[in-house]
Amino acid sequence: MFKELYPSDITQLNFDHSEQWVPFFETPKLAIENLSQNIVKLEDDTYFYGCLEKHKIIKLFHVSVINQALVVHNIIQLITNEGDLNSHVYLIHLAKKHRLEKIVLSLKKQTSNIDTRLTSKGYFYEEEHGYSYQLEYNTGLVLGGGGAKGAYQIGVWHALVELGIKYTMISGTSVGALNGGLILQGDLEQAEKMWQKITTDQILLVSDMGERQDYSINQVLKEWRELTSIAIQSKGISTAPLLNLIREVTDSEKIISKDMDFFIVTTATPSMTETVVSLKDMTEETFPLWLLASASLFPAMAPCLIDETYYIDGCYCNNLPKDILIDNGASELIICDVKGTGVIKRIKTPNDITEITLRSPWTLGDVLLFDGNRSSWNMSLGYLETMKSFGHFKGEKYTFKKEKFKKSGLTLSREFFKFLSDIPEFEEWYQKKTTLKKWDWLQKNNQIPEIISIKLLESLAEKVSIEPIQVYEIEELIELLIEKTQAGLLLSDEISTNQMMKSIGELLSNYVRLRSPLTDYQLMMYYYRYFKRESYSNKEFFGFLMDVSWMNGLEALFLIFLEKRK
Repeated sequence: MFKELYPSDITQLNFDHSEQWVPFFETPKLAIENLSQNIVKLEDDTYFYGCLEKHKIIKLFHVSVINQALVVHNIIQLITNEGDLNSHVYLIHLAKKHRLEKIVLSLKKQTSNIDTRLTSKGYFYEEEHGYSYQLEYNTGLVLGGGGAKGAYQIGVWHALVELGIKYTMISGTSVGALNGGLILQGDLEQAEKMWQKITTDQILLVSDMGERQDYSINQVLKEWRELTSIAIQSKGISTAPLLNLIREVTDSEKIISKDMDFFIVTTATPSMTETVVSLKDMTEETFPLWLLASASLFPAMAPCLIDETYYIDGCYCNNLPKDILIDNGASELIICDVKGTGVIKRIKTPNDITEITLRSPWTLGDVLLFDGNRSSWNMSLGYLETMKSFGHFKGEKYTFKKEKFKKSGLTLSREFFKFLSDIPEFEEWYQKKTTLKKWDWLQKNNQIPEIISIKLLESLAEKVSIEPIQVYEIEELIELLIEKTQAGLLLSDEISTNQMMKSIGELLSNYVRLRSPLTDYQLMMYYYRYFKRESYSNKEFFGFLMDVSWMNGLEALFLIFLEKRK
């Protein structure tokens, strides 16, 4: 719905038929000029958003976050006769995505017509501030299924507690139901300790799957063979250990007494119908059983018997149960999707409900193999990515401090473009490829020119397996990248020293990445070594390499640029 805009985005827009939502400025021309003058400042707490409809920007918002208020400086509609209801709704979404208390339109007292229009929507005028709108929240927390990946949700919870974000209802499927119970209980420290120490034999009745030292692909395959064999022989591995764990870490009496709506999803067999159970319908005795039922991933895990009906994992019907909270009156949804296997219902969220979806760009490991080290890693990701989502940090795959992030990214990008311009071979290749200016060409290729340096830095950091579970300064990540490069770790088969459980898919992907000559990693490495060795002396071959993959070429050149810059 929204896209954060940079100066280069504004140059691509057509303002011929634009108009203001309300008169922040005397004329539309002055509004456009003010927008253009302010967007280039790249201030930390000032944002420019484009509202997208069918991949096209139809509205522009210039806002600042000040003292728990979304202060609105400018709204330009690129399509006339759009109606003002949508702009008001979009403002509410923006404010709620930052979890703010009110919206303030930076306006003088308006004429009776506009004043009436605003007051009819709930705005009231305050001297020296403008028109204010008080926000109300009835937030639902949606916790998806995903087995061992679910530790991520505890990291999300930690961030929500730190930010003081409240919710009035929770829905959960599978591990999301278990975590929902822990969240309802309110003991964050206990939940974190449980996940930090968790092992597979605490979940399933298996042997030799406790604390581990061996994280090799052979060991993971061995454990999967054992799980498969036991599941086939017993028609589902016993979940008695999981039931014991649930009873150990949850206080049913305390949870049942909570005054909060809590819904879990499970699947009734043999009909395979979705069953939604409310906390109000549970007792102290049945509460642990319903949590177990929601997480019983048949046929790997045995079904759970409750009142003469066998129940299995809710993922078979509704792995991300946001519809339940919509039906129960939520006005905002914080959706925590750990990308578990299961059915995701196709639900159209009403326009007046704000959705904040937390879904990591990183893989989160296996579903059935539990490991405390991996859980700690996933919890750190959940915490950092939630803090980013609510505007406290920056970055995509990596997490950066917010202060001067945009300005630093722009400065680094400009330095890199200057570096490229001083390479005759690059300039010759580029001029043959296009007549566009470099920034326009990057935009055409779906890149943000102002922060292309950050995109390249993050991509290189991922390629050399720099950990994403801490907050970095831009220069700090650059130093670490160069350090790994100069230490020869780029050429090593053992790039990552992180000892934690990885899924078979992750292990195979890493194996192919290191050994196949056709992966992005190996291509970038070839470019990097060739450019350093040959100093771009062969113009024809330089151009050929850039034509094969200009992004890998840019990454290799950016790495060389960073080394020379230091």
